[in-house]
Amino acid sequence: MKNFGFSTARIFILLLVAVTVLLSACSGVSVSSEHQMLTVWSSYANQDIEILIKNYQTVRPNVEVIHTSEGLLNYFSFLKERMSQGLGPDLAIVPDQVLPSLIEAGIIEDLEKYSLDTSNFYSKALVSLRTENKHLYGVPFGFQTIALCYNRDQTSDPPTTLEAVLDQANQGKGIAIDPSFLNSVWGVGAMGGTFFNSIDQFTLEEDSLSRWLSWLKNAQQAPNIYIDNRRDVLFDLFATGKVAYFPCWTFELSAFQKKLGNQLGVAVLPGNLNSASPALVTDSLVLNVHASAAQKKLALDFAEFVTRREQQLAFQSAQDAIIIPINPKVLVDRRLLPIRRSLIEQVQNSFPIPIAQFRYQTNRLVYYGNAIYTQVMQGDISPIEGARQFINQINQSAEGKVINGSASITNAVGSNNVQTDITPKADYLLQLFRIQWQILRRPFIWLQMVLFTVVVLLVWLIARGLNRFISNFSQRFTE
Repeated sequence: MKNFGFSTARIFILLLVAVTVLLSACSGVSVSSEHQMLTVWSSYANQDIEILIKNYQTVRPNVEVIHTSEGLLNYFSFLKERMSQGLGPDLAIVPDQVLPSLIEAGIIEDLEKYSLDTSNFYSKALVSLRTENKHLYGVPFGFQTIALCYNRDQTSDPPTTLEAVLDQANQGKGIAIDPSFLNSVWGVGAMGGTFFNSIDQFTLEEDSLSRWLSWLKNAQQAPNIYIDNRRDVLFDLFATGKVAYFPCWTFELSAFQKKLGNQLGVAVLPGNLNSASPALVTDSLVLNVHASAAQKKLALDFAEFVTRREQQLAFQSAQDAIIIPINPKVLVDRRLLPIRRSLIEQVQNSFPIPIAQFRYQTNRLVYYGNAIYTQVMQGDISPIEGARQFINQINQSAEGKVINGSASITNAVGSNNVQTDITPKADYLLQLFRIQWQILRRPFIWLQMVLFTVVVLLVWLIARGLNRFISNFSQRFTE
């Protein structure tokens, strides 16, 4: 007896495939507004980001935002690895220096097609997030920069010029300065130099750089001025009260607050007419290119929410994170938040490093700058020669030259004190298990599993019935 090659198993498989295709097509028509989940990674402490998450979930109660805090030491490489595998979060917060690497790898979303409203951001917040074709790859989240930390127990009158720095050092009010490029580039502005003009063209001249290198070189011989590229040593000098001043990064402030408490003060860096110009780093929200269209839409909604004036102001109450608002509408009262007010003032004279031109990106500036600074400080070359070499090296074509290493500010700073204060809150696998468990706990997930089981059973029963029908039909046909 022939049954034309049909069997219950074959019929079951064919029907199951057909049902799966049909359900997949139907699911693509619309996205449910209920029980949505958004995964976010950053180097910020969970309790700080939780401020924004709770506010967001108040207006989006159907959305669950799960934030994973990764340590600064491994965050960026781990993020890139996971995204390259098609995994990782829907949304991540990263500093602008790592954007070129993520863009080149093709793992973060080009935001140009979304026509985002950028009117609520400082214009300089967008400079380091746009490529040469002016496409935007990140939503500004906050600024990081360098300002002058000082000990209130030792001084109430921070210096406003480089001459005043020397004068106060002679009076016993010492300062610790890290001479590496990214950590001391602020002095070039104090000498009248600028790195980029209003249209992001590289405009640094040798004179201002050589004069700053000369000042650093001469300051080595001055009393109570400690110039050392071992930032952990300088960190301890200031934290233990052995010096009155220390040009420090924004993300170092929380560690200093824990050690110094109310003794910690922050002022703008010394330079005539507030001319000192530190590098400005923009932390940005980037989308995983492998996320679904629905998740990207949700991620952009979250990004738009947390960059509003109200949320930027709310984030100023964070316990561990001190970050400068990127929304110019955020007004901070000096009487209530004096440190944050000083940081906002410092931003006005800071400069972003554009990513549009490869030869002037942060990694090249840091690579050649650190080498020149070291040679000058060790007396191998003169400040004039060092400035000349740096300008020539930066302006030459970068084609075919690969510079290894990350340009992130955490690598440039390299402070053990800071890195031990910002640690992962949970192992990635435990966090992944938690995320999956929370997904499974949802009622609609159980309902889907029950419905799937029912569908499979129905398909199996239908397959058996069809098999019997075909067998009977084939038996009659052969008779």
